[in-house]
Amino acid sequence: MENYPIMLNIKDKVVVVVGGGQIAYRKMIGLLQAGASVTVISPVIHLKIEELFTDNRIAWKNKVFEPDDLASALIVIAATNSEKVNEFVALSAGHHQLVNVVDNPELSTFHVPATLKRGGLTISIATGGASPTLAKVIRDELAEIYDESYEDYVEFLALSREKVKQSILDQQTKMQLLKEIISDAYRKSNEKQKVFLEMIDGFV
Repeated sequence: MENYPIMLNIKDKVVVVVGGGQIAYRKMIGLLQAGASVTVISPVIHLKIEELFTDNRIAWKNKVFEPDDLASALIVIAATNSEKVNEFVALSAGHHQLVNVVDNPELSTFHVPATLKRGGLTISIATGGASPTLAKVIRDELAEIYDESYEDYVEFLALSREKVKQSILDQQTKMQLLKEIISDAYRKSNEKQKVFLEMIDGFV
């Protein structure tokens, strides 16, 4: 059975991370960047996690995991250093909850892909849990192709699309213009981007 790739909006959604080590911390950073409401369950936490708690960026329950800790969670991350505890967390989750077990893809209902972000551009690589290392290698190779210049370029594309949509131009012309700007000539030239936007402004 194949997995279904998806971009999930988790802003203000409750995520419970069980475990207080470095892996748990790395998971939390990505979740916080996506706007999630994160609670960590662990009697001991890494210094960096403690800093997140001190800065009021996460909630912390200083305790051993119990199934009731998952009651309000949309997403559950089992990230302890114990396979048995991680399995217990996964089995405690409800059918309506999304579960990621860091050391057991078979118990997970979703996997976190290796991800490259360039502003509004997100490129994710997954192997279905078969080889996270391969996914990371491919991500690093793509990072050299899709460099930091894509951050401003994608922002230009988003602005251009909005302006073209609002213009009085016919649909075919709109499609041609949006296709035209998908090129290195526009990505590498701020001047060409400026001229294009000024041209479109004349049709809004």
